[in-house]
Amino acid sequence: MTKKKPKTLPQYSRVEQPFGMPPLLLRCPICGQVAVDADGKQDARCPHLAFVYLSACGEFEYMSPDFAQRFGTEEPSLDAATVAKTLKNLGYENQMLAIEVTYGGMACGPVWYSDIYGFDFSAEA
Repeated sequence: MTKKKPKTLPQYSRVEQPFGMPPLLLRCPICGQVAVDADGKQDARCPHLAFVYLSACGEFEYMSPDFAQRFGTEEPSLDAATVAKTLKNLGYENQMLAIEVTYGGMACGPVWYSDIYGFDFSAEA
């Protein structure tokens, strides 16, 4: 009888910037490329970036073709409470690392934002 290898869960990490600091220029943990540049553009995306979700507007700013195919037509909504379960339901195991970056600033009072970046360790460079 062959034992099945237990599936592992997608990994999830949170980073909170000190209040008033500019958003973090997050780098891919695999190849070191900046995931989003200082202007919020992703002109030179690394092949490991699967998605960028901006919770402030409730939308994906970027989806890789593989992630978009897996995600399909589901309602584009992620948050800290649902991202790990959603990634598991999409078939990702521990080859997916989602990093939530929270940062805040002043805009008629204190405002906090969270962006979620997904990196697929199985994506080929």
